[in-house]
Amino acid sequence: MPQKTTVTELPIELHKFVADVSRLVYPARSEYINRLLAGEKDSLIIKEIQRKYGINKRQANAIRIEAKATIKSATECRKEHIKKVKNQIKSTKSWLNKQQKKLENAPLACDLKTRRSCRSNKRFAIHQKKRRLYLLENQLNHLKDTRLKVKIGVMKTQYLTVGSSWETYGNQIAQYDGKNIVFRVPYALEDKYGKYLSAPLKFHYKQEWIEDAIKNNRALTYRIYAKNLRWFIACSTEVPEPEKISYSRHYGCIGIDINPKVIGYARTDRDGNLREKGQIKFNLHSKRKNQQLAILHDVCNEIVELCVKNKCPLVVEKLDFTVKKAQMREQGTFYSRMLSNFSYGKITELLTQKAQMVGIEIIFLSPAYSSLIGLVRYLKLYGMSSDTAAALILARRAMKLSERVPLYNAYPIMTMGKHVWSAWHALNKKLNKQLCLSRHSYFSFSNRELEVMLNDEFLKILRKGSSSKPKRTSRVR
Repeated sequence: MPQKTTVTELPIELHKFVADVSRLVYPARSEYINRLLAGEKDSLIIKEIQRKYGINKRQANAIRIEAKATIKSATECRKEHIKKVKNQIKSTKSWLNKQQKKLENAPLACDLKTRRSCRSNKRFAIHQKKRRLYLLENQLNHLKDTRLKVKIGVMKTQYLTVGSSWETYGNQIAQYDGKNIVFRVPYALEDKYGKYLSAPLKFHYKQEWIEDAIKNNRALTYRIYAKNLRWFIACSTEVPEPEKISYSRHYGCIGIDINPKVIGYARTDRDGNLREKGQIKFNLHSKRKNQQLAILHDVCNEIVELCVKNKCPLVVEKLDFTVKKAQMREQGTFYSRMLSNFSYGKITELLTQKAQMVGIEIIFLSPAYSSLIGLVRYLKLYGMSSDTAAALILARRAMKLSERVPLYNAYPIMTMGKHVWSAWHALNKKLNKQLCLSRHSYFSFSNRELEVMLNDEFLKILRKGSSSKPKRTSRVR
């Protein structure tokens, strides 16, 4: 069952109590993390923490769970950081190799503004890039050799109470019955507050999640934290998945192609034919974080509503931009800004959450050659844009429908006994690297013209007639 969280503001009569508990738990959590990283035995640390800070076993167990989760998160972040630095080093070395070759053929001309020659400017750029490479290599060695450090924050304004399914009201330390919440006071604060402390509490959003969890004896975990001089309480519990309303993928799917400023979608029927297409445009440039989040929520709501209306599964391309984002420093300004504003991870996260809440199946697929297949096969046939054509390919791929190279394109590039993607790879190589066709040109060429252009004899004539490599106008993944 998926885990959901609902948040509300804590009653004012509990503010002083939770502030004291947070100040009590903070050094205990820090000590547990430091001693665990030093290699001490877990059970021994817990016993000593209970006696030293005056807390019971359940409160110490909450500290253990929170601390181990923090250590695990820090370990994963260290791995991702090392991976990122390695990609940056690889990109920097590749840039240096290219610029060293360009330096040999650089002209002796001088810039009128800077009064420096092209070779001098390029030498200076190479020198600075070598300095950056040296710093990155030292950073990588430091990350590999140094001991893991875990930061839990300097503000003593949060603590956790972990629940269990066999406990009353799903939690022994904080028990909520739907109207009032009762806290078990730590031993160290009993002289000040007594053994128990209660106050009325109401969750204004998704109160039914908590009531259902209490009724069915499911665990309730509470996190108390301060934000903007106000105290909040967040309740997390497992929520049963809603009834699935989407039909099987074999009755039709809705595929989406995510781009930095537009999301193209296409809906297919049970035979894989196009039934509906469209675009959802949005702009995240120069927007604040909350504005961007609100825009993405609206976009994802529109997509999920379309799936609910047609009762179709949602097909999303599975992408990874970690390598490309690590190489942004060596790319142009326009490309770097576009990639930086591309919130693919947040869009897929929101789509997964919203689709799961309404009972829509979401399918993640590899987008290999989806844009190319859409351009070649369906762009001119249906009068589609490149993103909606790629979305159609994803929807058909989820339905297990094959996409073979058209006959008028297959003859020059087809190889017997290989996977169909090898043919699309060969076609992609000819269209992109040798012919350098732009996307809108697929509307103007006839099938016979494209067949002639893909012929090896035509490509030989093209290479002989052109002294320089033709300019590349678009890239198809």
